[in-house]
Amino acid sequence: MKQFLLLLLLVTLANSTRAFVFTNNDDADTFVRSNSPVANYGAAGALTVSGSLATNTVYGYTNGIADTFIRFNTAGTVTNFNALFGTNNWVITGALLQLTESGSPNNSIFDQGIGGFQVYWVADDDWPEGTGTPMLPTSDGIDYDSEPVLLTNTVSLGTFTNTVTSVTLQFPLALSPVFTTDARAGGEVTLFLTAADPLTGFTFYSRNFGTAAFHPYLEISALPQPVIASLKLSGPDVVLTISNGVAGESYNVLSTTNLTLPLNHWLLVASNTPATTGSFSVTATNTAAIAPGQFFTIEAQQE
Repeated sequence: MKQFLLLLLLVTLANSTRAFVFTNNDDADTFVRSNSPVANYGAAGALTVSGSLATNTVYGYTNGIADTFIRFNTAGTVTNFNALFGTNNWVITGALLQLTESGSPNNSIFDQGIGGFQVYWVADDDWPEGTGTPMLPTSDGIDYDSEPVLLTNTVSLGTFTNTVTSVTLQFPLALSPVFTTDARAGGEVTLFLTAADPLTGFTFYSRNFGTAAFHPYLEISALPQPVIASLKLSGPDVVLTISNGVAGESYNVLSTTNLTLPLNHWLLVASNTPATTGSFSVTATNTAAIAPGQFFTIEAQQE
């Protein structure tokens, strides 16, 4: 007799058009500069990410490396999604970092230049924002010399490109497990931005800028967590009942006999798009004959 093990495992993928969205304001942001390694700029109206060769095109200055730290508190996100779906009964399906670029910054320490920059999740949230400005730097917050201590545990969330125009940009962040777990915890989440190109000069507005719409935002999308509620054999087929489905969302059932395999090596055995929200069934035809000791998982299909 064939044996099947029911695996209550969820895989989430971004880009769902039916996801629920919550937008987080940042509660701290600052940048640090290699040319002023002990200076803090935590009260500046703008933030900057610059490569070693980037220049301020108005003044012709080369300002050295500049990196940015942004911290968000996701308590509101967790409260909102818990109220919508039930406590912890949801999964993150997308994360967008929204930044508004300044194409012509008004201070000589801010560079301009199209180029790549990287966004990292940082495990250490314990950094002081400080109160310095470009005109009056201070020493009461994070600076370039203290940066390495904070970067001992990081995960890349993607590489992106700026525009050197005054425009609001949204960057889709990779859903690394440590990042999504941190966001679901309802506490502080730190992002670190650094140049991937020596000519990158990306200047954008901070939380201290006068127009709130231009502040940094972290937009998190979520759906109810689908669960394999039951599994039964029907001749050569395996019939799975899925709970917490969302009407119009496409779901895939994957199977494997080896849990050490990455999910992109699991076998797609069935798909379904429920017409109504709630429970629905998926039939994996002729799956019972594949192998004994199979594991199954359900995932939201990428669009």
